[in-house]
Amino acid sequence: MNLTKKSSYGLIAAMELAQADASEPRSAGHIAEQYDLSVSFIEKILHELRIAGLVGSKQGRGGGYYLARRPSDISVRDVLEALGESLDLVGCLGADGHCGLTSFCPTQAAWRHIDLRFKRLLDSLSLETLLTPDLAPPGGEKTSPST
Repeated sequence: MNLTKKSSYGLIAAMELAQADASEPRSAGHIAEQYDLSVSFIEKILHELRIAGLVGSKQGRGGGYYLARRPSDISVRDVLEALGESLDLVGCLGADGHCGLTSFCPTQAAWRHIDLRFKRLLDSLSLETLLTPDLAPPGGEKTSPST
């Protein structure tokens, strides 16, 4: 798995909309300007998120994009999958992945377990969670600088 700029920018756009009041849609230009990104690229990303049902749009004066669901109801996985990202950690786990070692690979079960936990983590992280100022790792673990 290798996430692209598209997925990174898509998450930025979704989080920007999650912070906004739904009654005041944000334009692609506004989002692009906030983060010094390409307007056309943000428009393409927002279009894909709209097709997936995560984002709505309003035409005309004062128009723009807004979340189609509450931020707590949109997961990071929803956003990444809406943008066509593969979330398979290793190629042999994908629908069309093939590896010559598949029939006897000693790590395949481990990768399946890791892959399942990773996808569950992405499911558990909502846009609302990501907007929490003091975002702590799952399970209440605190990160601290190494000594």
